Amino acid sequence: MGSAMLHILNKPTHSEPAEQMLLTVAEGDSILLIEDAVQALLHVNWRGWHLENDIRVFILEEDAISRGVYPVSSVPQDRWLDMRGFVALTEQHTKILSWY
Repeated sequence: MGSAMLHILNKPTHSEPAEQMLLTVAEGDSILLIEDAVQALLHVNWRGWHLENDIRVFILEEDAISRGVYPVSSVPQDRWLDMRGFVALTEQHTKILSWY
């Protein structure tokens, strides 16, 4: 993915870090929702779901399950990551920015 950045968000979508991340994300970047950020699955109108097609949003599966939002989602299966997938995603990006 070259210079694309991985943005890791652990705060709810209405938080200041989430809003700042959306202002920063650029073409080719990826977003990984972890911890409380997986609650974005309950908000179909969250701007992160409607970014450019080449900005991909991933969800850490175990956090969605532990917060009870896993079964309500219509996110494509290839966007769900287990811990192995999380590690693989970080290996694909030379730049990682965590939003806490």
